[in-house]
Amino acid sequence: MNIRAIVSRAAAGLVGASMLSMLSVASYAQEVTIRFGSFVGPTSFLNTGILEPWFKQVEADAGGKLKVEFLPGGSAAKPTEILDAVKVGIVEAGWSMTAYNPGRFKAAGVTELPGLMNGPIQGAAGMSALYDAGLLDGFDGVKIIGFATADVARLHHRQDVSGLADFKGAKIRTAGAVLSDMMTRIGATPIGMPTGVVEALATGVLDGAAADWFSLEGFRYIEVTKTHVDLALGAPAMYMIMNQRTFDGLPEEVKASFEKNNAAAFSKFWSERLEAESKRVRAVVAGMNDHKILEPTGAEKEMWDKAAEEAIAAWVTATPNGQAVLDTFKRGIQAK
Repeated sequence: MNIRAIVSRAAAGLVGASMLSMLSVASYAQEVTIRFGSFVGPTSFLNTGILEPWFKQVEADAGGKLKVEFLPGGSAAKPTEILDAVKVGIVEAGWSMTAYNPGRFKAAGVTELPGLMNGPIQGAAGMSALYDAGLLDGFDGVKIIGFATADVARLHHRQDVSGLADFKGAKIRTAGAVLSDMMTRIGATPIGMPTGVVEALATGVLDGAAADWFSLEGFRYIEVTKTHVDLALGAPAMYMIMNQRTFDGLPEEVKASFEKNNAAAFSKFWSERLEAESKRVRAVVAGMNDHKILEPTGAEKEMWDKAAEEAIAAWVTATPNGQAVLDTFKRGIQAK
Protein backbone atom coordinates (compact mmCIF):
# COMPACT_ATOMS: atom_id res chain seq x y z
CA MET A 1 0.00 0.00 0.00
CA ASN A 2 1.46 3.43 -0.93
CA ILE A 3 1.59 6.51 1.26
CA ARG A 4 -1.40 8.19 -0.37
CA ALA A 5 -3.59 5.15 0.23
CA ILE A 6 -2.54 5.03 3.88
CA VAL A 7 -3.23 8.74 4.31
CA SER A 8 -6.71 8.22 2.84
CA ARG A 9 -7.39 5.39 5.24
CA ALA A 10 -6.11 7.48 8.12
CA ALA A 11 -8.54 10.21 7.20
CA ALA A 12 -11.30 7.63 7.43
CA GLY A 13 -10.15 6.67 10.92
CA LEU A 14 -8.76 3.24 10.03
CA VAL A 15 -5.21 4.07 11.08
CA GLY A 16 -6.04 6.30 14.03
CA ALA A 17 -7.17 3.55 16.39
CA SER A 18 -4.01 1.49 16.01
CA MET A 19 -1.88 4.60 16.32
CA LEU A 20 -3.55 5.63 19.59
CA SER A 21 -3.00 2.13 20.91
CA MET A 22 0.68 2.32 20.02
CA LEU A 23 1.05 5.69 21.73
CA SER A 24 -0.64 4.43 24.86
CA VAL A 25 1.81 1.53 25.11
CA ALA A 26 4.75 3.82 24.38
CA SER A 27 3.78 6.20 27.16
CA TYR A 28 4.26 3.53 29.80
CA ALA A 29 7.15 1.58 28.31
CA GLN A 30 10.48 1.48 30.12
CA GLU A 31 12.19 2.41 26.88
CA VAL A 32 10.44 4.24 24.06
CA THR A 33 11.47 3.35 20.52
CA ILE A 34 11.00 6.00 17.83
CA ARG A 35 11.32 4.93 14.21
CA PHE A 36 13.11 7.61 12.19
CA GLY A 37 12.75 7.79 8.41
CA SER A 38 15.85 9.02 6.56
CA PHE A 39 15.83 9.00 2.77
CA VAL A 40 19.63 8.99 2.36
CA GLY A 41 21.65 5.77 2.50
CA PRO A 42 23.02 4.30 5.72
CA THR A 43 26.61 5.38 4.97
CA SER A 44 25.71 8.95 3.94
CA PHE A 45 27.50 11.67 5.89
CA LEU A 46 24.11 13.20 6.64
CA ASN A 47 23.28 10.06 8.64
CA THR A 48 26.69 9.09 10.06
CA GLY A 49 28.09 12.59 10.54
CA ILE A 50 25.03 14.55 11.67
CA LEU A 51 21.74 12.75 12.34
CA GLU A 52 23.02 9.67 14.16
CA PRO A 53 25.37 11.61 16.48
CA TRP A 54 22.55 14.03 17.21
CA PHE A 55 20.14 11.31 18.25
CA LYS A 56 22.84 9.57 20.31
CA GLN A 57 23.04 12.82 22.24
CA VAL A 58 19.24 12.94 22.66
CA GLU A 59 19.20 9.28 23.78
CA ALA A 60 21.94 9.93 26.35
CA ASP A 61 20.08 12.90 27.81
CA ALA A 62 16.93 10.76 28.06
CA GLY A 63 18.70 8.51 30.56
CA GLY A 64 18.14 5.20 28.81
CA LYS A 65 14.43 5.81 28.20
CA LEU A 66 14.75 6.41 24.44
CA LYS A 67 15.95 4.43 21.44
CA VAL A 68 15.89 5.92 17.93
CA GLU A 69 15.68 3.28 15.19
CA PHE A 70 16.98 4.57 11.85
CA LEU A 71 15.19 3.47 8.69
CA PRO A 72 17.60 4.80 6.00
CA GLY A 73 17.58 4.79 2.23
CA GLY A 74 13.92 5.73 1.90
CA SER A 75 12.86 2.33 3.25
CA ALA A 76 10.11 3.95 5.33
CA ALA A 77 9.10 6.70 2.91
CA LYS A 78 10.46 8.66 -0.03
CA PRO A 79 11.56 12.26 0.62
CA THR A 80 8.30 13.46 -0.96
CA GLU A 81 6.31 11.30 1.47
CA ILE A 82 7.97 11.92 4.83
CA LEU A 83 5.53 14.53 6.12
CA ASP A 84 2.48 12.34 5.47
CA ALA A 85 4.25 9.22 6.75
CA VAL A 86 4.97 10.96 10.06
CA LYS A 87 1.48 12.43 10.28
CA VAL A 88 -0.23 9.02 10.12
CA GLY A 89 2.36 7.12 12.16
CA ILE A 90 4.07 4.97 9.54
CA VAL A 91 7.15 6.31 11.28
CA GLU A 92 7.17 8.42 14.42
CA ALA A 93 9.76 10.87 13.09
CA GLY A 94 11.70 11.70 9.93
CA TRP A 95 13.38 14.38 7.89
CA SER A 96 13.26 15.80 4.39
CA MET A 97 13.66 18.97 2.32
CA THR A 98 10.80 21.37 1.67
CA ALA A 99 11.69 21.65 -2.03
CA TYR A 100 10.57 18.04 -2.60
CA ASN A 101 6.95 19.16 -2.09
CA PRO A 102 6.57 22.35 -4.17
CA GLY A 103 3.87 24.68 -2.87
CA ARG A 104 3.36 22.86 0.43
CA PHE A 105 5.77 24.94 2.53
CA LYS A 106 5.33 28.44 1.18
CA ALA A 107 7.38 30.49 3.64
CA ALA A 108 10.32 28.05 3.64
CA GLY A 109 10.77 28.76 -0.07
CA VAL A 110 12.60 31.95 0.94
CA THR A 111 15.73 29.86 1.58
CA GLU A 112 15.85 28.97 -2.11
CA LEU A 113 16.14 32.61 -3.21
CA PRO A 114 19.52 33.35 -4.81
CA GLY A 115 22.25 35.41 -3.22
CA LEU A 116 20.76 35.84 0.27
CA MET A 117 23.16 33.56 2.16
CA ASN A 118 26.60 32.08 1.75
CA GLY A 119 26.19 28.75 3.55
CA PRO A 120 24.13 26.60 5.91
CA ILE A 121 25.16 28.49 9.06
CA GLN A 122 23.55 31.64 7.70
CA GLY A 123 20.64 29.57 6.38
CA ALA A 124 20.05 28.11 9.83
CA ALA A 125 20.04 31.61 11.35
CA GLY A 126 17.41 32.73 8.85
CA MET A 127 15.29 29.65 9.52
CA SER A 128 15.53 30.28 13.27
CA ALA A 129 14.14 33.77 12.73
CA LEU A 130 11.22 32.41 10.72
CA TYR A 131 10.54 29.74 13.35
CA ASP A 132 10.64 32.22 16.23
CA ALA A 133 8.28 34.54 14.34
CA GLY A 134 5.79 31.71 13.73
CA LEU A 135 6.04 32.13 9.97
CA LEU A 136 6.81 28.53 8.95
CA ASP A 137 3.71 27.01 7.39
CA GLY A 138 2.80 23.48 6.22
CA PHE A 139 3.60 21.66 9.47
CA ASP A 140 0.13 21.17 10.93
CA GLY A 141 -0.18 17.90 12.86
CA VAL A 142 3.54 17.45 13.45
CA LYS A 143 6.10 18.68 15.95
CA ILE A 144 9.13 20.42 14.44
CA ILE A 145 12.18 18.97 16.22
CA GLY A 146 14.77 20.38 13.84
CA PHE A 147 15.19 22.83 11.00
CA ALA A 148 18.08 24.07 8.87
CA THR A 149 19.00 24.36 5.19
CA ALA A 150 21.18 22.49 2.77
CA ASP A 151 24.38 24.21 1.73
CA VAL A 152 23.99 26.85 -0.96
CA ALA A 153 23.69 25.36 -4.43
CA ARG A 154 26.14 26.03 -7.24
CA LEU A 155 25.90 25.22 -10.94
CA HIS A 156 27.58 22.03 -12.13
CA HIS A 157 27.93 20.86 -15.75
CA ARG A 158 28.75 17.37 -16.98
CA GLN A 159 31.08 18.73 -19.67
CA ASP A 160 34.14 20.98 -19.81
CA VAL A 161 32.46 24.34 -20.40
CA SER A 162 33.76 27.88 -20.22
CA GLY A 163 31.09 29.81 -18.36
CA LEU A 164 27.49 30.68 -17.63
CA ALA A 165 26.63 31.09 -21.31
CA ASP A 166 27.10 27.34 -21.80
CA PHE A 167 24.13 26.69 -19.54
CA LYS A 168 21.74 28.25 -22.05
CA GLY A 169 19.58 25.50 -23.48
CA ALA A 170 21.04 22.98 -21.02
CA LYS A 171 18.81 20.59 -19.06
CA ILE A 172 19.57 21.29 -15.40
CA ARG A 173 18.32 19.27 -12.46
CA THR A 174 16.75 21.60 -9.87
CA ALA A 175 14.85 21.17 -6.62
CA GLY A 176 12.19 23.76 -5.88
CA ALA A 177 10.27 26.41 -7.75
CA VAL A 178 12.75 29.23 -7.17
CA LEU A 179 15.76 27.38 -8.56
CA SER A 180 13.63 26.33 -11.52
CA ASP A 181 12.69 29.97 -12.09
CA MET A 182 16.34 31.02 -11.99
CA MET A 183 17.33 28.39 -14.52
CA THR A 184 14.60 29.60 -16.87
CA ARG A 185 15.77 33.20 -16.49
CA ILE A 186 19.34 32.31 -17.58
CA GLY A 187 18.07 30.30 -20.55
CA ALA A 188 18.40 26.78 -19.12
CA THR A 189 15.66 24.15 -18.88
CA PRO A 190 14.90 23.13 -15.29
CA ILE A 191 14.19 19.44 -14.67
CA GLY A 192 12.68 18.23 -11.39
CA MET A 193 14.19 14.84 -10.56
CA PRO A 194 14.27 13.66 -6.91
CA THR A 195 16.19 10.45 -7.69
CA GLY A 196 18.33 8.97 -10.48
CA VAL A 197 20.29 12.20 -11.01
CA VAL A 198 23.73 10.58 -11.31
CA GLU A 199 22.49 8.16 -13.96
CA ALA A 200 20.76 10.98 -15.85
CA LEU A 201 23.96 13.03 -15.88
CA ALA A 202 26.06 10.05 -16.95
CA THR A 203 23.82 9.31 -19.93
CA GLY A 204 23.22 12.91 -21.01
CA VAL A 205 19.57 12.99 -20.03
CA LEU A 206 20.70 15.90 -17.88
CA ASP A 207 23.45 18.38 -18.79
CA GLY A 208 23.99 19.64 -15.29
CA ALA A 209 22.61 20.16 -11.82
CA ALA A 210 22.08 22.91 -9.30
CA ALA A 211 23.50 21.39 -6.12
CA ASP A 212 25.69 22.20 -3.14
CA TRP A 213 29.34 21.19 -2.74
CA PHE A 214 28.40 18.42 -0.32
CA SER A 215 26.31 16.71 -3.01
CA LEU A 216 29.34 16.22 -5.23
CA GLU A 217 30.57 13.51 -2.86
CA GLY A 218 27.42 12.88 -0.82
CA PHE A 219 25.32 12.04 -3.88
CA ARG A 220 28.22 11.12 -6.22
CA TYR A 221 27.79 14.06 -8.61
CA ILE A 222 31.57 14.35 -8.68
CA GLU A 223 31.67 11.22 -10.84
CA VAL A 224 29.56 12.74 -13.62
CA THR A 225 30.43 16.47 -13.65
CA LYS A 226 33.48 18.43 -14.77
CA THR A 227 32.76 22.17 -14.50
CA HIS A 228 31.48 24.04 -11.45
CA VAL A 229 30.36 27.68 -11.53
CA ASP A 230 30.75 29.24 -8.09
CA LEU A 231 27.61 31.36 -8.05
CA ALA A 232 25.50 31.42 -4.89
CA LEU A 233 22.04 30.16 -5.72
CA GLY A 234 19.76 29.31 -2.79
CA ALA A 235 19.39 26.26 -0.60
CA PRO A 236 16.29 24.17 0.12
CA ALA A 237 15.10 24.22 3.70
CA MET A 238 15.52 21.07 5.77
CA TYR A 239 13.01 19.95 8.40
CA MET A 240 12.98 17.21 11.02
CA ILE A 241 9.60 16.33 12.50
CA MET A 242 7.80 14.05 14.94
CA ASN A 243 4.17 13.04 15.05
CA GLN A 244 2.55 15.47 17.49
CA ARG A 245 0.62 12.78 19.39
CA THR A 246 3.80 10.73 19.70
CA PHE A 247 5.61 13.71 21.21
CA ASP A 248 2.73 14.50 23.57
CA GLY A 249 2.71 10.87 24.80
CA LEU A 250 6.43 10.63 25.53
CA PRO A 251 7.60 9.92 29.10
CA GLU A 252 8.67 13.12 30.85
CA GLU A 253 12.39 12.19 30.77
CA VAL A 254 12.26 11.70 27.01
CA LYS A 255 10.25 14.83 26.40
CA ALA A 256 12.69 16.80 28.54
CA SER A 257 15.58 15.51 26.42
CA PHE A 258 13.93 16.74 23.23
CA GLU A 259 13.21 20.07 24.87
CA LYS A 260 16.85 20.38 25.92
CA ASN A 261 18.04 19.31 22.45
CA ASN A 262 15.50 21.53 20.76
CA ALA A 263 15.01 22.62 17.16
CA ALA A 264 17.29 25.63 17.49
CA ALA A 265 20.07 23.51 19.02
CA PHE A 266 19.75 20.99 16.19
CA SER A 267 19.91 23.81 13.65
CA LYS A 268 23.34 24.83 14.98
CA PHE A 269 24.53 21.19 15.15
CA TRP A 270 23.49 20.43 11.55
CA SER A 271 24.70 23.67 9.95
CA GLU A 272 28.17 23.72 11.50
CA ARG A 273 28.88 20.11 10.54
CA LEU A 274 27.45 20.44 7.02
CA GLU A 275 29.34 23.67 6.32
CA ALA A 276 32.62 22.07 7.38
CA GLU A 277 31.95 19.04 5.17
CA SER A 278 31.02 21.22 2.19
CA LYS A 279 34.25 23.20 2.51
CA ARG A 280 36.20 19.94 2.61
CA VAL A 281 34.51 18.68 -0.57
CA ARG A 282 35.10 21.97 -2.39
CA ALA A 283 38.79 21.72 -1.57
CA VAL A 284 38.85 18.16 -2.93
CA VAL A 285 37.24 19.29 -6.20
CA ALA A 286 39.62 22.24 -6.50
CA GLY A 287 42.56 19.84 -6.33
CA MET A 288 41.33 17.49 -9.09
CA ASN A 289 42.96 17.81 -12.51
CA ASP A 290 39.84 16.77 -14.42
CA HIS A 291 37.56 19.29 -12.69
CA LYS A 292 37.55 23.07 -12.75
CA ILE A 293 35.83 25.70 -10.62
CA LEU A 294 34.90 28.90 -12.45
CA GLU A 295 34.33 32.28 -10.83
CA PRO A 296 31.73 34.31 -12.78
CA THR A 297 32.97 37.20 -14.88
CA GLY A 298 31.71 40.71 -14.28
CA ALA A 299 29.19 40.43 -17.12
CA GLU A 300 27.99 37.03 -15.90
CA LYS A 301 27.59 38.35 -12.37
CA GLU A 302 25.61 41.34 -13.64
CA MET A 303 23.28 39.08 -15.63
CA TRP A 304 22.88 36.75 -12.67
CA ASP A 305 22.14 39.55 -10.20
CA LYS A 306 19.46 40.98 -12.51
CA ALA A 307 17.81 37.57 -12.84
CA ALA A 308 18.03 37.11 -9.06
CA GLU A 309 16.33 40.43 -8.38
CA GLU A 310 13.50 39.49 -10.73
CA ALA A 311 13.13 36.03 -9.17
CA ILE A 312 13.02 37.45 -5.64
CA ALA A 313 10.43 40.07 -6.59
CA ALA A 314 8.27 37.41 -8.27
CA TRP A 315 8.51 35.17 -5.19
CA VAL A 316 7.50 37.97 -2.82
CA THR A 317 4.46 38.78 -4.95
CA ALA A 318 3.35 35.14 -5.23
CA THR A 319 3.86 34.21 -1.55
CA PRO A 320 1.46 35.00 1.30
CA ASN A 321 3.22 37.47 3.64
CA GLY A 322 6.11 37.27 1.20
CA GLN A 323 7.73 40.58 2.12
CA ALA A 324 7.46 39.86 5.87
CA VAL A 325 8.97 36.41 5.37
CA LEU A 326 11.84 37.81 3.27
CA ASP A 327 12.58 40.61 5.74
CA THR A 328 12.50 38.23 8.71
CA PHE A 329 14.82 35.78 6.97
CA LYS A 330 17.27 38.55 6.09
CA ARG A 331 17.26 39.84 9.67
CA GLY A 332 18.10 36.40 10.94
CA ILE A 333 21.05 36.16 8.57
CA GLN A 334 22.30 39.66 9.36
CA ALA A 335 22.15 38.97 13.11
CA LYS A 336 24.48 35.98 12.69
